Amino acid sequence: MGRRKVTHQLIADNSTRRVTFRKRKDGLLKKLKELTILCGLRACAIIYSDYKEGPELWPNHKEVRVLLNRLSALPVEKQTKYMMDQKDLMNRMIQDAEKKLEKEQMHSRAMELGMIASFKDMRDADYSEELVKAADVVEKRINVIRERIKAVESGAALVKKE
Repeated sequence: MGRRKVTHQLIADNSTRRVTFRKRKDGLLKKLKELTILCGLRACAIIYSDYKEGPELWPNHKEVRVLLNRLSALPVEKQTKYMMDQKDLMNRMIQDAEKKLEKEQMHSRAMELGMIASFKDMRDADYSEELVKAADVVEKRINVIRERIKAVESGAALVKKE
């Protein structure tokens, strides 16, 4: 039995919103507890809501205080190293997408040049720079294939590299 698709928007009914908040909060805290047990790390949660006066602390006030003191003792660079706001997250996603696009464009261009080379005489046009890039791509592919052949011959497991 599958779950129905959830649309992420404010739940209009206050009592339904409160129940959903409680269930999701309990699930989040359960996952956090499992993470601390399975990975042997220390973690805490501070949850502010409209349903309780003041913050809700997990696992307890003392542990939260200890971890916050430990965090505040770190230099500011280390404190904020992995912190991101929405803008930072979107910028990173854009950078990753641009890198992927550039890689795909290079691959596409190399394939295009390969097609051109198979049907036309490359000396008729000035493709020298593109040919160098295409040759580089082909050389890399050949090296990957040679490594796979060696791995198969030696009986090693094949691992796909990106």
